[in-house]
Amino acid sequence: MLSPAQASAEWQIKPFLGVTGGGGSTYVDTEAGNPTGFVLGANAAWLGEVVGFEGDFGYGPSFFHAGLGQIAGSSVTTLTGNIVIAVPRRLTEYTLRLYLVGGAGMMRVDIEGEFGGFALSERLPAMNLGGGATGFLTKRIGLNWDVRRFRSLGAIDERNSISPTGPEPFSFWRAIMAVAIRY
Repeated sequence: MLSPAQASAEWQIKPFLGVTGGGGSTYVDTEAGNPTGFVLGANAAWLGEVVGFEGDFGYGPSFFHAGLGQIAGSSVTTLTGNIVIAVPRRLTEYTLRLYLVGGAGMMRVDIEGEFGGFALSERLPAMNLGGGATGFLTKRIGLNWDVRRFRSLGAIDERNSISPTGPEPFSFWRAIMAVAIRY
């Protein structure tokens, strides 16, 4: 009668590699193509039966390509805290567990111009919204797929915008694949 209850919460760490695309930016002229590239990072989550919390870090080097103007180097870094709403664990124990995720944090944009030209380093409040699926191959190791939309909250600094209509938010999509480590 007084036997301990089985814990239904779990911790997960997910190092990931992915791609970015579909961005909107007034930092550089994107008529030559949307900012795209690869991203790497990790997130850590505490997941209950349905609701959980997650911290997410992503780094995208060479976010704006040299073909988009006079850019020598660039990167975008995101750090967000998120709420996770998942399909109940008891229903998906041996299949993919689908989830929605959303939250807010900070985004840092760094751009270095060629020959010491245009340079920018800006921190922006940001939000993200998306979803994904995690499936475990063993009790501890699994795979995760995730797609999210990142968007700055508020506008970028007018001095750093090339938009004729004024400052606009910066946004992009991120799709990742991760190794999920459960403990």
